[in-house]
Formats: sequence, C-alpha cells, structure tokens
Amino acid sequence: MNIADGAHQNDPTFHHFRCQLFHSSIAAVLDSLKPHMNTPVVTLCPDRHFRHVIYGLGAYITDYPEQVLLTSVVQGWCPR
Repeated sequence: MNIADGAHQNDPTFHHFRCQLFHSSIAAVLDSLKPHMNTPVVTLCPDRHFRHVIYGLGAYITDYPEQVLLTSVVQGWCPR
C-alpha cells in the first residue's frame, strides 16, 4: 500500500501530517526573508525622501489580460 492509492486520504492523523509538512516546508523556504520583514531599512523612495521600510509578502491577484501584460506573452497562450 502506498500514499498514491488514497488509502490514507480520510485519516485525520495523515491529514495533520500533510498540513505540518506543507507549513514547515513553506517556513523553510521563506526563512531567509524573515530578517528583512522584521527590521526597518532606510530606503530612498521615488519622491526622493528617505524612509524606514519593512518589506513584506502579499498576494498579487490579476485577471488573465493583466497576467498577459505582466508576463509579456501572446494573448491566448498559457503563461505558465
């Protein structure tokens, strides 16, 4: 029996394991960014003023025409 056959799909213990695996993997990937998201950095802004900036991550959701514009692909082709 292997994981691919779906035998453990409804097992609460396996579900918890999968959630922990996902979250710990994402935490490991993003760990190098954490210091830059906690400590302010003096940055020159476009208005020529210096400001303390704390960088962060956020979702960027667009519709298909804007995805085409941002990725510079031909309309009707899959950008992925």
